Amino acid sequence: MTSSQIPHHHQPGAGAIRCDVNNLTVQSRNDLDHHLISNSNHDVTSHHNDVKKTSPYDVTKPPRYDVPQPTPHAPTSHFDSNVEVSGPQGGDLWESTPLLEPKDTASYARRWYVLGVFSLAAAIQGGGWATWGPITQSAKAVFGWSDASVALQPLWGNLAYILVMVPVTWLMDVKGLRIAMVFSAFSLAVGFSLRCVSTDPNTATWCINIGQILIGVGGSVPFSGVSLIAATWFCPNERATATAIASIFSYVGVSASFIVGPLLVPALPNTTETGSWNISLNSESNFTNLTEAGLAGFLLLLILVYFPAKPPRPPSRTASLPRTEFGKGVRALLKNRRFWIIAVAYSVPVGTYGAFGGIMDIDLNPTGISQTTAGWLGFYSTIGGCVASLMASRVADLFMRRLKLLLLLLFVGAAGALVWFCLLVLQYIHFDLVSVYASSILTGVFVNGGIPLFYEAACEVTYPVAEGVTTGVLTALNNIVGVVFFALLFVPGIGVAWMNWMLLGTVLAALPLLLMLREHYARIDIDTANMEIDVPDPST
Repeated sequence: MTSSQIPHHHQPGAGAIRCDVNNLTVQSRNDLDHHLISNSNHDVTSHHNDVKKTSPYDVTKPPRYDVPQPTPHAPTSHFDSNVEVSGPQGGDLWESTPLLEPKDTASYARRWYVLGVFSLAAAIQGGGWATWGPITQSAKAVFGWSDASVALQPLWGNLAYILVMVPVTWLMDVKGLRIAMVFSAFSLAVGFSLRCVSTDPNTATWCINIGQILIGVGGSVPFSGVSLIAATWFCPNERATATAIASIFSYVGVSASFIVGPLLVPALPNTTETGSWNISLNSESNFTNLTEAGLAGFLLLLILVYFPAKPPRPPSRTASLPRTEFGKGVRALLKNRRFWIIAVAYSVPVGTYGAFGGIMDIDLNPTGISQTTAGWLGFYSTIGGCVASLMASRVADLFMRRLKLLLLLLFVGAAGALVWFCLLVLQYIHFDLVSVYASSILTGVFVNGGIPLFYEAACEVTYPVAEGVTTGVLTALNNIVGVVFFALLFVPGIGVAWMNWMLLGTVLAALPLLLMLREHYARIDIDTANMEIDVPDPST
């Protein structure tokens, strides 16, 4: 498309940017400097090396940032309000090569292999993180653990993630996905192997706790890199779907633990003769540990053999453009009001629900529901959420710029389902198992169904901050909420009723935040060749 082919039915207003895809023609208004300096967070006169280093794709010539000097009559802006920069005469504002035409992008079949390996890592880590919640009663009997000891196991994973989030997001941003995935898979392999060291209760307890920490470290890339792998390998009309696939496999692993654990680990016997039961438990749990360690080793082998950092050609225009340098990107997130609305609306309810699901048996045990039944409840709820994630994300890909509406619909449904669930479990209304199943599954469908939409919405409002940085901060906040939830179980005499009210309250609190959110789609506007792009200062 040439300059003459740019649509003229809409004239850009203040702050709008009109880009010629071939010649990178940019017409600026008063806030052009905010978009290019604040939004990209690069020193436009001196950071060529930083931009080249962080760009996911090589360019034919080094980027130049020859920006016009401010005019005396525009003291509030670095640029004249009517300045027009076109090609080499005015200096390229993004890079010296033009934005990519569709023919310069490519979609490779191998993207599904890469996504599959990434998703396998997420599933293995999710299963390891949630191992002990579904077999709470058995673990307490064999190891002498309390409810707090059981809650400590997933808590280690959350704490470990928070501690490694910054170096891991830096690793993804600077060194690329391959190096980051090797690190993640190695941590998982060692963490699962530690579970196989001993069946002695005391020794096993130490090894299990250390292993849980390493499994939490190993989950840092599969959990925070979902939007990055989607942006790196998938075209715009597949990004939300790829994000959903990458994110739901963590929950597939969690749901598998709800079934595999109770099936393999013998239930607590009704008699006092527990000697043979303990022997059976040790045998079955050791077999499970060996199987998980073998899967983690296989994952590491797959990544070492083939897991490229990026495809030969980018799948979209924005995939070819440089991202904000890591430190400046983090600072931009801290100042971005839209991002914080999304982050709180996502992390508080989703973090609470994730922690709740990991120890659902503790909440349901006073109602007389067995750990096996609680496991099936968790399984169906999580699988329902996974299916809903795929469906909602596919709708988001087909009808772009509708993320806010979809999230509002999902969370209204989640609030209704949780009111029903809480009233049942706390027995304010007639308690029956069918209703518990229905309300629990609907809660999973509505809460987990919105997770990939939150990731995509956050990446849109923070672009050009790297997707791994944005999602890394989101998921770190998610884990912080989980830590708070688990920590409350250590309060003496606190009981379990608060778990239900806290979960309901967090979902209700997200609704006004979503209503406040002003939608913004920076990447989609560029990738869909919308020539008039309104990109505000990311710190507002």
